[in-house]
Amino acid sequence: MTTRTFAPWVEPVAAELRHTRGEIANAARLMLPDIWGWLSPLPGWTYKDLLAHCASGDWVCQRILRSAIAGEQLDLGFLDQLNETNAALVDERKARTPEELVAELLAMGDETQELLSQLAAEHDGLKPEGAPMSLGEFLRNFHSHDMGHLTQLKTATDNVML
Repeated sequence: MTTRTFAPWVEPVAAELRHTRGEIANAARLMLPDIWGWLSPLPGWTYKDLLAHCASGDWVCQRILRSAIAGEQLDLGFLDQLNETNAALVDERKARTPEELVAELLAMGDETQELLSQLAAEHDGLKPEGAPMSLGEFLRNFHSHDMGHLTQLKTATDNVML
């Protein structure tokens, strides 16, 4: 495990993301193999698709972080294709096993942690042109993405009768 230091405003964000990412990995490890093909609460996505989305789900956050760290103006136009890009990323992972997706989820989370460790105090209030919120506000709410999908994943095990 890599030890990183974070700006004071980033530490709680990083801690929450480590926690939620670990919870998703733990939930996935507890799922029975047959469940992965079941339809999840997300229309058209199986539980395996949902895990694949979680495994690749930091792409927006990482793009924003890289731009902020580099001091570049972020063009939010890429968000116009958000649903299409998410669907393509899930499709790219169709052949991967749940174990491979969990490994990717954890690796993606580690990459996000590395980027978070590069933020400074001045990044907190950074607000790209046209953005509805500052970088700090976005990051303080980003864990809700994982939490929402964790809740959806857990519905699979909640519906299994032993």
